[in-house]
Amino acid sequence: MLELMERLAAERLGESSAAAAATALETFDLRGIAKHIERGGVKNVVVMTGAGISVSAGIPDFRSERGLYARLGEYDLPYPQAIFELGYFREKPEAFYKLAKDLYPGLYAPTPTHYFIKLLHDRGLLRRCFTQNIDSLECATGLPKDKVVAAHGNFDSAKCLNGHDANIYEVERACRAGTPMTCAKCGEFVKPDIVFFGENLPRRFFECAQKDFEVCDLLIVIGTSLVVHPFAGLIERPKEHVPRLLINLERCGEAQNTRVTKLYRMAGLGRGTGFDFDEATNYRDALFLGQCDDGVAELCSMLGWKDDLDALIANCTIKKRLQASKISN
Repeated sequence: MLELMERLAAERLGESSAAAAATALETFDLRGIAKHIERGGVKNVVVMTGAGISVSAGIPDFRSERGLYARLGEYDLPYPQAIFELGYFREKPEAFYKLAKDLYPGLYAPTPTHYFIKLLHDRGLLRRCFTQNIDSLECATGLPKDKVVAAHGNFDSAKCLNGHDANIYEVERACRAGTPMTCAKCGEFVKPDIVFFGENLPRRFFECAQKDFEVCDLLIVIGTSLVVHPFAGLIERPKEHVPRLLINLERCGEAQNTRVTKLYRMAGLGRGTGFDFDEATNYRDALFLGQCDDGVAELCSMLGWKDDLDALIANCTIKKRLQASKISN
């Protein structure tokens, strides 16, 4: 089978290697990505984010030693994933509402990584940000909502378990109090439109993914373990010549068999694969291992954007303080 794939790959090698060479990275690190952007060929950046980009805001991630899943006692859970299961929510909604109280938008400020995404938008480079997060911190930077796809939902809307729409202002009061809310029409518990295990992702996730990755010319993945599907599969959606960057504490999302997947790609039998950081086969995947904020700060410095990023953070902070002052007065 591998021999047949290699023959097919050889037939297509000329055109596929030419396409790859046109956008291949000089180095597989932040410097390589910076040079690629500086060449001016990047106009539709797609960003994928996970809980790691919000850790410096004070929001714990899910799977680390001090993450939400490790804090079973605080939420009185029988096992970590129960807090996002409909069956457990029906029996004990208090756990989720305590989590909602701890995470509800407005309690935390955006991080430098969130502002980096806004900076990409301000420079006319951001096609879309796909996020697993439910904290809405991307939009707290001033990023337009249409630029964000909340793959796992957020607190912007809510329904009861029978599907009746709930008043979002009443839901907010209940979440901030940590008190389960019931539907005025049927008495069922109300749940913000956050995707639980077994639920379908929003239709917009699939609609935007289909359109955005057709034009994506750079994928930046930040602060996610890439273990939850179908979100994790988005890294395979860019065309085969499109560079990809992972900024994360550890490597993740790697192809299981880089030889086979690369042959599929070259032969035109498959469009994408997981990350390939193997020196022998990698031609487009850059890696930065470390804190998300450190990675975006270093990339901005290389691009000459650091002052712009700092100014954006400072201006937004001043605006929020002025708004808070007006409210208190």
